Amino acid sequence: MKGIIFTELVGFLDHAGGPDFAEKVLEDAGLPHGGAYSRVARYPWQEAVRVVEAASRETGAEFSDLCQQFGAYLFERFTVLYPEIIGRYSDAEALLSHVEDHIHEDVKILYPDAEPPTVTVRNEGDRLRVEYASHRPFAHIAHGLVAGAMNHFGDLRDLEWLTSSEGGTRAAFAMTR
Repeated sequence: MKGIIFTELVGFLDHAGGPDFAEKVLEDAGLPHGGAYSRVARYPWQEAVRVVEAASRETGAEFSDLCQQFGAYLFERFTVLYPEIIGRYSDAEALLSHVEDHIHEDVKILYPDAEPPTVTVRNEGDRLRVEYASHRPFAHIAHGLVAGAMNHFGDLRDLEWLTSSEGGTRAAFAMTR
């Protein structure tokens, strides 16, 4: 997984609890390099799980809740890091509908070795169905990213969790009125 996700995870910890909290979580995660991440390097996705597990132990918060919070935080960071990409879209629905054909294509240009998840969107009348699939178990982060997009664009629809696979590698959400 790309290092930028890890550096943003560390930033999330720092934002959520301060530098001492972030340092303690990284230490408790028992990472081989102590949590010193480079934005351009690659790291095993399992390290992100270890970091969130350590944060969960430290705070008592549910692992899934922390992942969703990180996803929302990550979307806001993307608006700062990639304003030219996010700025192409006028609302959350437009952005989510173009994750595969625009955004992930841009990701692959910026990071040729990236393996982004698959995100498909279907308009089902009164709701927009968003499906996530990946070899990584980050459905809760995906849910947070969708919630972050909705918040960023002022989309007041409800976000409902429809289905998920055991292990969090697949999930479906719905934005409903």
